[in-house]
Amino acid sequence: MPKRKLRAIAGPAFACLLFLLAIKLLWREAHEVTWADFKGGFTGVPAIYLGIATFLIALNYGLLIAYDLLALRYICRSLPLRRVALVSFLGFTLGNNLGTFMAGAPIRYRFYSRWGLTARQIVVLISICGLTFWSGLWFLGGVVLVSVPITLPASVQLPFGTQTLGAILLCLATGYGAVCWLWHKPWPIGELHLRPPGFGLMVVQASVAAVDLLISATALYLVLPIEAAVPFAHVLAAYLVAIAISLLTQVPGGLGVLEVILVTLLKGTVGDSVLASVLIFRILYYVLPLVFGMITLAAHEIFSGAVVARRAD
Repeated sequence: MPKRKLRAIAGPAFACLLFLLAIKLLWREAHEVTWADFKGGFTGVPAIYLGIATFLIALNYGLLIAYDLLALRYICRSLPLRRVALVSFLGFTLGNNLGTFMAGAPIRYRFYSRWGLTARQIVVLISICGLTFWSGLWFLGGVVLVSVPITLPASVQLPFGTQTLGAILLCLATGYGAVCWLWHKPWPIGELHLRPPGFGLMVVQASVAAVDLLISATALYLVLPIEAAVPFAHVLAAYLVAIAISLLTQVPGGLGVLEVILVTLLKGTVGDSVLASVLIFRILYYVLPLVFGMITLAAHEIFSGAVVARRAD
C-alpha cells in the first residue's frame, strides 16, 4: 500500500516540480524581453493570418475525431458519428488543457460507458488514441529532425543533438511498423492482452497524427511576426520537440513547458517577440477550445438532464 501511494503521488509531484521550473524559466525569459518587442509580437501578425490560424485549429480539432474512430475500429465497436465527435471534442479540448488523466480519460469513460462500452474496452481505446499520436510523432519527428536538425543554444547541453534524436524517433517508427507487420499475437500489458494493430491501421494512425501535427505547427508559424524570416521546417522541428517534451513531463497542457522550449529554440531566429507569438498560439489552440468545450459540456448536461426529467414525467 505505501508503494502504491508513493507511485500515485510521485507522478503529480514531479509534474508540479517541472511546471514550477518551467514557469521560473519563462519568467526569466520574459524579463529579458522589452515591452516594445512583446507588443510588436502581438501587433506584428496580420489579421488575415490570425483568421487562417484560427480556421486551421478548428479544422485540426475536427480531424482529432479520427483518433477515436480508429480506436473504435481497433476494438471492433461502432457508434454514431455525432456521439464520437462529441466525446472526441470534449476529450481533447479538456484533456489538452487539464491533462489526459485528469480530464481526457474521465470524459471518455463517462460517455463511452453510458453507450455500452466496457471498462476494459475504454482503457484499450484510450491507449490506442495515445499510440496513434505517438506513431505520427515518431515518423514525422524522425523525418523532420534528421532532415532539418535544430541548432541548440549554447545554454542547452544535451548528450546528443537533435539529428540523433530524429534517428532515434525513426527507429521507433520503424520498429512499431515492423511489429504491426510481423507480430500478430497479443502482448500482456498489465491486466490487458493487446494485439498490435494491423499494418494498414498503423499506416492510417501515423498519417492522421502526422497531419494533425502539421496543421498545428502551421498555425504556430502563421502567428509569428511577419518580419520573422524563419523557415517553416525550422518551426515544425521546434514544435515537434516542444510538444514531445511537454507531453512526457505530464504537465497539464504542457503549460509553461511548451512555451519555454519554443522560446528557447526559436528566439535565435525569430527574436524576442517570439514570446508573444507563443502566447497567441496558446490562446488559439488551448484556451479558446477549452472555453468552447466547457460550454458544450455544460449545454449537453443541461439538455440530457431535461430529457431525463421529461421522460420521468
